[in-house]
Amino acid sequence: MLKLRKIVITGGIASGKTAVCHILKKHGAYYLSSDEIIHHLLREDPHTIQEVTALLGPEIIEDGKIDRKKVAEIVFNDPEKLDALEKILHPRLLAKIEEAYNQEEKCKLFVVELPLVQEIGKEKDFDLTIAVISDEAEAIKRFVKQGFTEESYKKRMERQWKISDKEKKADYVIHNDGTFEELEKKVLELIKEISSQ
Repeated sequence: MLKLRKIVITGGIASGKTAVCHILKKHGAYYLSSDEIIHHLLREDPHTIQEVTALLGPEIIEDGKIDRKKVAEIVFNDPEKLDALEKILHPRLLAKIEEAYNQEEKCKLFVVELPLVQEIGKEKDFDLTIAVISDEAEAIKRFVKQGFTEESYKKRMERQWKISDKEKKADYVIHNDGTFEELEKKVLELIKEISSQ
């Protein structure tokens, strides 16, 4: 049996990482979103909810649930709190990814969208790192369309490596500056290349 290839997708904010992941999923890959795992932990895991509330204060609770926008507002303006939050969330996130990987038996490609994989030094946990790169002005436009501000984009990007460094350290790079059809074509070519190895 072919070994399940463990692939991580990184890249800047609003670069098209999720679109690439959905194309991979559509063509047979198993796909995990680190964002969705984090959302689940903040919504459903009592220990995580308790620790995050103790760290950031009861004002992050809205209608009995953690309000992620309030969390983002606090931590992206306070590097120490962001570090502390990541120390709570990252080990649990990585454990969930490992658990899913060990249980997956049907797919040949196991794809995880994990934007900060290089920053936290975890790319060695994966067989391949794919960076999705987009023109910054385009990425900001997409991010603002999602209801965020340009300032918020800049604050969040301060937490990430420069795009050029992400690109240099990745095994593969996908440039997403065209149409969705062009992006899909690039991803299919990449699947073919990875599968032939």
